[in-house]
Amino acid sequence: MERVERNLKGLKVLDFTRVLVGPTLTQLLADNGAEVIKIEKPFYGADERHNAPIIKGKNGFQSGYYVMVNRGKKSIVLDMKDPECKEVIFGLIKWADVLCENFAPNVMEKLGFSYKAAKEINQSLIYCSMSVFGQEGPYAHLPGYDIIAQAMSGLLWLTGDQKGPPMKSGTGIGDVLTAGFAWGALGAALYYREKTGKGQHIDISMRDCLASVLETGVVRYTLSGGKDIPMRSGNHHATMTPYGVFNAGKDRYVVIVALNPNHWESLCQAMGKEEWGKQEKFKDNLQRGINQKEVNEVIEDWLKAFDDVTDAIKILQNAHVPASPVLTIPELCQDQQWLMRNNLVEVNDPVFGHMKVPASAMIFSETSVYNPVPAPMLGENTSEVLRDILHMSEEKIKRIIEKYDGK
Repeated sequence: MERVERNLKGLKVLDFTRVLVGPTLTQLLADNGAEVIKIEKPFYGADERHNAPIIKGKNGFQSGYYVMVNRGKKSIVLDMKDPECKEVIFGLIKWADVLCENFAPNVMEKLGFSYKAAKEINQSLIYCSMSVFGQEGPYAHLPGYDIIAQAMSGLLWLTGDQKGPPMKSGTGIGDVLTAGFAWGALGAALYYREKTGKGQHIDISMRDCLASVLETGVVRYTLSGGKDIPMRSGNHHATMTPYGVFNAGKDRYVVIVALNPNHWESLCQAMGKEEWGKQEKFKDNLQRGINQKEVNEVIEDWLKAFDDVTDAIKILQNAHVPASPVLTIPELCQDQQWLMRNNLVEVNDPVFGHMKVPASAMIFSETSVYNPVPAPMLGENTSEVLRDILHMSEEKIKRIIEKYDGK
């Protein structure tokens, strides 16, 4: 069945976000059918317009980073300190259902657009603020990015080799995870508003979001009275074995998980180590964790004996042992399972031309999130928004556009 309806059709979003966390959230909203109006700085635009990869085409410069997280939005150029533009912004706040921003705390307040000010003209507005440490507290004023949140959440400390230094995630995991939390929070706030008519302020901290994925890290510490201090465990789980990334030789790596008794016995049989399933030192996760070095070495020796590690993975999968290769980015982009779920969307960008970018990772039975609409050029929709939403005069629109080089 072709799905054309959108979950959030009719939802009106005012987007003050930039870089990754905020644009990722508003991209999810746009993919689900919301009308997203992005407020950008005159001449410069949003920060992510200046992130690589960047090319120059017949219609100017364009950033692949920007296209990736701004498909289907509308861009208007306004100076948030200009009294005339402030009037426009307040008009858009009155129009909006949702306002999203990820400035440092107090920036919106200093500009005159705090939640308190916004609520005075739109009682039902849902105002979503995303920052590293939250809107209040002793750290709230500190500047921050994803890597700061990783450092201050404990995640960076737990990541890396056992004898090596802390290691950051390979991607902006805090930005994307926080966008996911904010997406869920918006859903809850919209449901609450549906019942009560009341809007509210959502305060999302990237550090809080990352600290929530430490798994048993905090619980191990609190339950032990501070005696169990979690440390880095490299490519293997700190307490459960086997659960990790195994070196298969020839620059190939395999993930294997065999924690419950059935998976463990199946792994032992696949490797020709049936007797291990009966030995006391390997009888459960606790014992295998104590003897992790021996278990991991035997598994890696078995994997390295194959000329093609794909054969080993097939043996494990046929035995119903959770196992997979560690894919490179090119391998992911050619993976049939990933592609058949429409995880890439093709857009016809005015600068790049036809290009593929990641799609929203959601599938609904009745609605679509497939969004091939290109990201807007800077200020592309200024005239449209001022005329169609705020019903401003052509003279006033012309004055603002000429002042800030919009469209």
